[in-house]
Amino acid sequence: MLQKSRKITFILAIISAIIGLMLAVQVRSNLNPVPSESRTIAELRTALQKELEKHKNLLADISKYNQLYYQYETALSEDESLSVMKEELARNRKMAGMVAVEGNGIVLRIVDAPRHLQQAEDGHAAPLVTGSYVDDEDLRWLINILFANGAQAISVNGHRIVSTTAIRNVGDVIQIDTRTIQPPYELKVLGEPEVLLSALKLEGVEEYFHLANKQVLAEKRENLIIPANQEQRTIRYMKPVKEKGDS
Repeated sequence: MLQKSRKITFILAIISAIIGLMLAVQVRSNLNPVPSESRTIAELRTALQKELEKHKNLLADISKYNQLYYQYETALSEDESLSVMKEELARNRKMAGMVAVEGNGIVLRIVDAPRHLQQAEDGHAAPLVTGSYVDDEDLRWLINILFANGAQAISVNGHRIVSTTAIRNVGDVIQIDTRTIQPPYELKVLGEPEVLLSALKLEGVEEYFHLANKQVLAEKRENLIIPANQEQRTIRYMKPVKEKGDS
């Protein structure tokens, strides 16, 4: 009888321990709730609009390449095929930044912030960030935002940015490919001005550069000219095709 009573007590102790553990987990979960989605409806709508715009651009690219494929297939003579290839070559040269382009866009200038913008809320001078300056990561971040929001072409201090452009710090200065640039930095951006300016505001570009005591001045421009990329590219793998009969 005593052994049976001990067995029942042992089982009850195990059950009580399990229940206590479950209650402890429940209380801890209530004290540390999983953070809910903090984005507002307006931000979600903006993100959705950007995704829809990307989808629209992809559909436009598919339609464009389908049309090009149709042109190649329906070209009846060598002259017609050559004309189509020349048009495609001109388009690719434009996309690769090998020719200057012109259109509507914006001009951004990154300059030192005036003293009145470096004031704290209590009216006293805000402490300057020691050694604050714009570096290569800042420029790459800004350029990526612009391209992600529809920029068709960008130049920084007169240097055209293309897919192979290298932006890096060399000592205390920034180098674009093999050319050194000095502040203030001026970005010319070809694209829809309203869309680009809204993207800059949404991404907090002005506040980001203000942390380094810099001010971003934006200006809409018509007939903005973006120069061609002047860097010499070394062809490493492509070789000319030999004509029939060549040894």
